[in-house]
Amino acid sequence: MNVEQFEIFRTIAQVKSFTKAAKILNFTQPAISSQIKILEQHYNMPLFERYNNGVKLTEAGKKFYQYGDKILALFEQMENDIAGLSGFNKEHINLGASYTAGNYYLPNSIMTFKESHPSSYVRLNISDSQQIISELKDRYLDIGIVEGNAFYDRDLDFCKIGNSELVLITPATDKWINKESITIPEMLEEPFVSREDESILRNYINNCLKTYAVNYDDLNIIMEITNFEAIKHAVINNKGISIVPYPVVKNDLLQGTICQVPIEGLKLSWEINIICRANESLTGIKKDFLDYLTRSPWLIETGIQ
Repeated sequence: MNVEQFEIFRTIAQVKSFTKAAKILNFTQPAISSQIKILEQHYNMPLFERYNNGVKLTEAGKKFYQYGDKILALFEQMENDIAGLSGFNKEHINLGASYTAGNYYLPNSIMTFKESHPSSYVRLNISDSQQIISELKDRYLDIGIVEGNAFYDRDLDFCKIGNSELVLITPATDKWINKESITIPEMLEEPFVSREDESILRNYINNCLKTYAVNYDDLNIIMEITNFEAIKHAVINNKGISIVPYPVVKNDLLQGTICQVPIEGLKLSWEINIICRANESLTGIKKDFLDYLTRSPWLIETGIQ
């Protein structure tokens, strides 16, 4: 068992996908699959439950994640302490990002940064925006990237870097393929696949709908799912319609496996913010990475408006 296996396991657990983890870590999918197989053979039990649209941790996997996270933190501290004795510090960057930014915007951008800063080590933790804020304040993270509007915390500095479009998606059936738009009353009648009640996305959409004297709960919600990929597959399988960030369905729209229908009078777009601790200046590679994140080439590359 080695540190790389712990890192692979943790990344898969965070993004809930072998394919996305391979992209983030710059490995092939068979390579990370074989490493997980070795771990599962060692314990003689599965660490992940596999589904068509992703994976989730088994009870054994949850235990492994808890201990593995502590082991990686200790390893990181040891590396820095010993490197300090030799006069060479390999500076680690602990980056937290909410789901869309972490899964769709950042993997390629991190690799681009590492090409020009080969001694850097970026650890990406993907979670919901409130968790990212909490971990940044508790000093587990150096930098955070969160989505959603109206964040404020006097202990943090927020820097808006752009907006991400939210789109109404529908199945690619005859009913929807040639539909040019949908009214809000029409949308309320359709079966709707929703994020969970605590979701920032749900709260944002609710605030937008209030302008039209409508609440989010007025939607015909048939199920709640905590994962955008699973929501997308539910729509593809004709279970209902939904509203998701555009990057989630960009490729599916190009392939024609899903449709996007504009909502009349309602354009949804929420902010993407970089957050850091207030009154604290980053130095070294951490500052270089922060500067890189706020530069326009990265924003253009990832399609942030």
